[in-house]
Amino acid sequence: MSLQAYGGAIADVPDEAAAFSQRGTLFEFVAATRWTDPAEDRTRAEAVRTAAAAIAPHASGMYANIVNDEGSEALRRTYSDAKLARLVALKDEYDPSNVFRLNHNILPSRDLPAQVPADLDA
Repeated sequence: MSLQAYGGAIADVPDEAAAFSQRGTLFEFVAATRWTDPAEDRTRAEAVRTAAAAIAPHASGMYANIVNDEGSEALRRTYSDAKLARLVALKDEYDPSNVFRLNHNILPSRDLPAQVPADLDA
């Protein structure tokens, strides 16, 4: 686990000016692990999830570069509804076939799951 200090110039850019959010954050908490034995997959991943869950009640969001496999819940913690709607609109315009879908995928509106707010379908 680590804390990475933020602040300074990162906070000079208005939140609505870029996809990167959480610009007023003072620290980023990261829980990570690595291993080589596939038999440890479940145990190691669960340890990281447990650490992240312990800090979650004290967190105000997520930084997009550390999102892993949390799915649509991570998108909600990473982006405001308005920012996510803008990103979906960009996805619809420039990548409607979802070619660029690895890592932290923003789905085109035609592929949004039912749990995504209806205003994101526009």
